[in-house]
Amino acid sequence: MRVLLLSLAFVLGSASADTINNYMDIANNIPQMEVKADGQAQAWARSARHVLTITCESIAETMNQANEVAKNQGKPLFCLPQGAQLNSVNLNELIQQTYKELSSQQSDKDKLTVSQVAWLGVNKQYPCQNTNSTNQLQHVRSAIS
Repeated sequence: MRVLLLSLAFVLGSASADTINNYMDIANNIPQMEVKADGQAQAWARSARHVLTITCESIAETMNQANEVAKNQGKPLFCLPQGAQLNSVNLNELIQQTYKELSSQQSDKDKLTVSQVAWLGVNKQYPCQNTNSTNQLQHVRSAIS
């Protein structure tokens, strides 16, 4: 059990490097590990799912707070439809979708952080009318050009 926890900490610790490449490696391995009969593999999958959830909760909370400040200044970063929320579940889906849709070279897009991909995805999915959020995210886009 101790070996499992140490190996899990090592594997998940590499996720904290927060590159999208590490994030996607974990996300892609979860389904494979969940179907294995091995209890350790299933424990890894549960822990990995929790790590991704915590990562997305943190990013979503930061994005929501930044958007609230920007909105109070009349320049929202993104505009959610009425009744919609940016939470860990839909942000995780958006991050993975955005990563798959990025058209830059694989090595360039793998160097992006999870947060950068999240910002790109939210900006694309929830643009505001009559705002200039393009300039606010130009540094992120230039990283994948």
